[in-house]
Amino acid sequence: MTPSQYVHKPLTPFRRSFARFSLSEMAKYTKLTLGLWIGFAIPYHFGYPDAAVALAGSAMLTLALGSSISAARGYFYKRVTSNLVAMPIGTLLIWLTAPHLWLGVLLLPIVIFAIVSLRPSVFQMTSITVPMTLVLYTGEHIPLLEQRLIGVVLGMLLGFVIQQIVFPPDHGFWANTLVNSGNEQATALLTQIAAEKLDRTQLKSLTAALRKSSSNLKEAHDLLKADLAQSWVSPHLQRNRSRLPLFWCYHELFDSVVNFLETFDTFHAQFEALDAHWKTEYLRGLGLLAAAHRQLADVADLRVERPGLDDKPLRLATLQTLFESLPAAGIYTSVYLGHLTGYGILLCRLSDMHTEHLGEAPV
Repeated sequence: MTPSQYVHKPLTPFRRSFARFSLSEMAKYTKLTLGLWIGFAIPYHFGYPDAAVALAGSAMLTLALGSSISAARGYFYKRVTSNLVAMPIGTLLIWLTAPHLWLGVLLLPIVIFAIVSLRPSVFQMTSITVPMTLVLYTGEHIPLLEQRLIGVVLGMLLGFVIQQIVFPPDHGFWANTLVNSGNEQATALLTQIAAEKLDRTQLKSLTAALRKSSSNLKEAHDLLKADLAQSWVSPHLQRNRSRLPLFWCYHELFDSVVNFLETFDTFHAQFEALDAHWKTEYLRGLGLLAAAHRQLADVADLRVERPGLDDKPLRLATLQTLFESLPAAGIYTSVYLGHLTGYGILLCRLSDMHTEHLGEAPV
């Protein structure tokens, strides 16, 4: 993370709408439509109508099965490799065994799968099986073989280019949105618990919503990380490169809160039966941590431009003092104190991340 994130300008309404659109189903439909139109128009215009369908189909496959830049690139490599191996070698095998097609059918899977087994990670099995069966028909028709290879290679490349340039999914925007929603859900629930105002009839549904935000944040983090590992990265992805560790830490924080909420729901009767003084101090400590969480949530929200934090919302020394006032005298006090400890430690880590611009050592 770098100090530049603290002066991160909120996106303009147009760029925010564009980022949101890039993640929508309509963006997928638009790219698939462009893949069909462009993939068909280019070979058709240059006098190769027979290759137009194959090229358009391959372009659309890349876009349909590649949900991100990295996924589209990976599918492009595997499908092209699969066809470049299976089609020429399969055709050669059919020629060598002609006119005994049954012998070619017998040897074809043995030869192809023997090659695939050497490096299975670079092949797509669904892309291997199609050309293996096609060569049984195209083995003596070289023009059909050429059309297949040209359609696959150029079509997959076209689909990857469209995915990379036209509405590339802005997973960083998605991750920031999930951080905001997860923070709102978590702080609202914990504040209500600390104030003893929680409606327990809604606890399961609210916990499920936070769990979904957390799992989606992990997915957004992983997709952004994979896309950023590409040799050429779309500029919009660079905005959130420095926030990758932050996204992961918030995912861990939300998971920690979900675990606490599940424990609170399952063992609520045991919590109510705890010593009244201990329970009061515990809820007071939970309220303090939730207040620190709200401060972190504010500075993590990039929708509004605001100055960075002047001090850490939570320090380990403060956390230590809090825990010393809550001695664990039994099983359930230990369980609840363990959840509070995990939540507090993650908040301390986020406090360090959000105040790196102050130049202080983590404490």
